[in-house]
Amino acid sequence: MDKTATKILFSFDKTVNSDETLQAAVAIARKSNSSLHYILTEESASLGSGSEEDVVKDFKLKHGVQLEISNFPGNFWKGLSTAAEKLKATLIVIGASPAKEGLLGRGMSAKIDKLDCNMLYLNPNTKWQTPIDLVVPVDSSSETRQKFSPASHWGKLFYSNVTILEVKKSDKGDDARMPHVYAIQGNNYMVEKGLRTKVVDLGVTTEVVKSILDQSKDLRSKWITVMGNREGMLRVSAIQTICENATCPLLVIPYREPIGMGGSGY
Repeated sequence: MDKTATKILFSFDKTVNSDETLQAAVAIARKSNSSLHYILTEESASLGSGSEEDVVKDFKLKHGVQLEISNFPGNFWKGLSTAAEKLKATLIVIGASPAKEGLLGRGMSAKIDKLDCNMLYLNPNTKWQTPIDLVVPVDSSSETRQKFSPASHWGKLFYSNVTILEVKKSDKGDDARMPHVYAIQGNNYMVEKGLRTKVVDLGVTTEVVKSILDQSKDLRSKWITVMGNREGMLRVSAIQTICENATCPLLVIPYREPIGMGGSGY
């Protein structure tokens, strides 16, 4: 089950427009009636000038949201993962350049795996958008259903329309059948939660991210859900590509090991 947002952390590095991340954090805090906690790592941008007390006071006056600030040593992503664990975060809003893939790491997938909470991610090209539409891609991996609970939570909070995208890598066997099965399960789940929902079949594709972004580009104002899948089409390379190329916020859900029968579902 998903943990709903009661403790929201946020931070941004020096490569992004801080206003976009700030707008996102404030809008979510207001919607969920939550306070905010800014995480200052060695690579985070400053939230304001003056003393911490003055910054907190000015933030409250300007945005109407209670703020705390905490320092965490280490680089940007290490500091955030430590903060999320120590502060028991339920959501972290991050504005930063995507971590790069390399010989010693798996780029964004590795960063997602180290966060035990949901993340709203904004890259340097992302514009803050209220999720009038929430896009939920599903593939043939059963773990893809772990997106349904957090997606429904944010969809209800923002009165979003939910679009479930069937992503297939083949027109044969489970690769063709299971995305449709999971899409129908997702549709039924969202309807039970009182959300307006539709299912779109993207057909067979090897260009997963391009198909998702192309299908989403005409939606008015949206978030796209992403999960740190261990298997399936939305694996490491696709996660990296969508984090690098999306121009809307990404709701990133960390993979959780199934526990017992049906544990990978919703």
